[in-house]
Formats: sequence, structure tokens, C-alpha cells
Amino acid sequence: MHFSCPRETLHQGLQTVQKAVSTKTTLPILTGILLEAGENRLRLLATDLELGIECFIPVQTKQEGAIVLEGRYLTEIIRRLPEEEVEVTVDEEKKMAEIRCAKSVFRVHAMPAEDFPSLPENEGDLLLRIELPVFRQMVKETSFAVALDDTRPFLTGVLLELAENVVRMVATDTSRLALRQIAAGETYQPVQALVPTKALLEASRQVSSAEEEEVEITLGRKNITFEMDGVKIVSRLIEGQFPSYQQVIPKQSQTKVQAQRLPFLQAAERASLLGREGTSVVKMQISGDRMILSANVPEVGQAHEEVAIAKEGDDLEIAFNARFLIDVLRTLEAPEVLLELTGVHSPGLVKPVSEEDYTYVIMPVMVR
Repeated sequence: MHFSCPRETLHQGLQTVQKAVSTKTTLPILTGILLEAGENRLRLLATDLELGIECFIPVQTKQEGAIVLEGRYLTEIIRRLPEEEVEVTVDEEKKMAEIRCAKSVFRVHAMPAEDFPSLPENEGDLLLRIELPVFRQMVKETSFAVALDDTRPFLTGVLLELAENVVRMVATDTSRLALRQIAAGETYQPVQALVPTKALLEASRQVSSAEEEEVEITLGRKNITFEMDGVKIVSRLIEGQFPSYQQVIPKQSQTKVQAQRLPFLQAAERASLLGREGTSVVKMQISGDRMILSANVPEVGQAHEEVAIAKEGDDLEIAFNARFLIDVLRTLEAPEVLLELTGVHSPGLVKPVSEEDYTYVIMPVMVR
């Protein structure tokens, strides 16, 4: 195998696939990246058997062939080479690759391409097409709420749901829940898929050269595929039953609080400073046209913040995990947010003002 291309082109391709390179495996081949040179293009593929990423880059192919190179070394070598033409020559019999760029020469051991696992075939049908910016927004506004504890795998992913003319993403760790939906341009049969967060994040991070690029999502029995602008991402689905999330979303409220998002966020961040070593709790006292945020950590001290609000309904005192509150205020981009509360023991809702397509549910914390 023998090909050449600009360093930046190869570097971008390696950056696209490297997140699927396995870092914890007993199979050495999974630590590698497959390079397959064809007619003036190079196929790059990495997989850890749960997630696979494939992309193609333009190259000058002088001899076709395929080989697997250790991903960590290859990526670092290409990243640090000068901005000139890179030439890669592989002796497939000796399993040795030579990488040349300007006055730099590297010779690295290679692994046989035939030992590298292939991506699963798309055994399903095209599920939907969604504009890449919209897809990114849906992932951003839900993925932060997944559980980080692997003991309940079904909570570590995001539920992708199609229902009639609506597409939804939902994530929860049982202490909070984030739901984002969009109106679809067509009517769908009800479908649910529990997608690993890593796969969604990698798909949303892809940079498209097309201004109106769409993500094509294909759903199979055990896998889901995202395709966009020459990149394919294939992931196993998570097995398990996602919670009946609709039941935990409050249908009514006794108190509605409207506040400027940024001042609210900054006040919550400052009030949480005293509890950084553990779970920081922020108490909210809502009365009249102001909301007082306070924190009391006996071994450290107290914090007091005030935020101007517009209130409808009853005065109320309630407390939340500060990080759960801060996470959603950082994630949203709306200038104003609406807080809907039912009582000290009931979950609260956070929404962007004048927008019904996003809902964030946060469970209260009991404090003395």
C-alpha cells in the first residue's frame, strides 16, 4: 500500500475515527485504525465493538492495499508532523509502515487488515433524516442528564423516540430528566431506541462541509447508524427498559417564576461554591419580585444571593441539588427561563420562556 496526502487532511480523518479506538481491550487489533487505500481515497475505520466510526478522505493512491496501525501512535505522529505532504508506504508482508513528511521519517509496526472487525451491515430501514444543527441541539440539551453509574446501563443512554409527527430525545438519572422534541415533517409509527450517549455525542460533533447537511439515522434490531457528509457511525443499542418518563412530568403548578437565565445561573454558581467538596444544595426562597438563593454549610459558612423575578402563584421555599440546576441553566441558550413548582416535595420544571418543546424535571432536596 502506498498513498500520499496533505498532513491536515489525514489528521482530520484520524480525529474523526479515533474516538472509537478501544482503550481497554484484550484484543490488540482493536487499539488500531484500519487504513484502506483505494482509487484516490483512503478509508479510515476504528471500532471498540460497541461503537464504530468510518470516514473517507481524498488521497493520491499509488498502490492499493489495507493495513492496521496502532491508533494512539499514528494519531500523535500525524498531529505533530509539519504542514506538508505526508507519504505512507506499507510493506504488507513485513507488516511495517513508513511515514514520511518533509525531513521526518517514522517506521511503525502494523497489524493485518484481515484481522480487523468490519462494521455491522445496515440491517434496518432508514428511520429519519434530521438537520445537523437541530440534531446537535437535541443531543446537547438532553445528554448531560444521563446517569454516570454503569450499574443501571439503561439510564446511561438517551432515549430516541418517534411518535406520530414528533421526534423526541429523553435522558434521566432518576433525580432529573431532560426532554427535547421537534415536530417532524411526516408521520411515524411509534419507535423507541436506547442509544449510548457516546455515539450521540460523536455524531453531533461531526463537522460538515455542506451548509444544509442532514443526519441520516438507520435503526436496526441491535444497532443504530448515523451517516453524514462521508462519515458513518455505528453503535450497539442499549438493552433494557427506559423508565415511563411521562409519569414524572408535573401536569400543573402552584408557582411560576420567570427569571433572566444568566443572572440566575451566576447566582446559583456563586451560592454553590461553599459545597464544592460534596453535594452542594441551594435553597430557594420565592416571594414577591425576588428569589433568594442560599447555601448553608456548617463547617464552611453561608452564601446569600438575590435574583429579580416575575412570579405567579404562591410564595414557596424549596431546595435543589445545585449542580442539577446549574447544568440546565448552562445548557439552555434562551435569555429567560420559566420555573414551575408545585410544592416542596414535588419535582420542579425548568423551561425556556415561550418554548414548549423543552422540559427539564428536577427533584427537590429535603433540607432542615
